[in-house]
Amino acid sequence: MAATMRNPPQETELTALKNVKLFQLDVTDSQSIAKAYEAIRMEYWTVDVLLNNAGYALFGPLELSTEDQIRRAYDTLLLGTTLVTCQFIPMLRENGGGSIISLSSVGGVLVMSVYPYNWCKF
Repeated sequence: MAATMRNPPQETELTALKNVKLFQLDVTDSQSIAKAYEAIRMEYWTVDVLLNNAGYALFGPLELSTEDQIRRAYDTLLLGTTLVTCQFIPMLRENGGGSIISLSSVGGVLVMSVYPYNWCKF
C-alpha cells in the first residue's frame, strides 16, 4: 500500500507497518504531485483507491486571517485535492475503474465557537 505525506521522515506509525510504503507528496506543489505519482506508478503500476485526506486548519475570526493564510487553506483543501485527483484519474481509467474518496474536516459543516455570541458588535 502506498501512503503519501509532506514529511515522511517524521512519520513513526505508518513506517512500522510492513505493507505500507511512504512517498513524499505536498498537495500544494504540482511537481511534488507528479513526482509522487511517477514513484507510485513505478512501484505498484496501478492504484485502486485514491484517498484525499490533506488538511489545513485556520482558527480565529475571518477578518483577522491574512491573505497568505486564506490562500494556503484554499491551495491545500480545494486546489490540492483537485490536482491530486486529476493526476491519478488516468491511472484509474487505465485500470478500468477504482474509487476516489475525499475526506473533509467537520469544520466545513459545523461551526465551533469559543466566544459568547455577542463577542463581536458591528
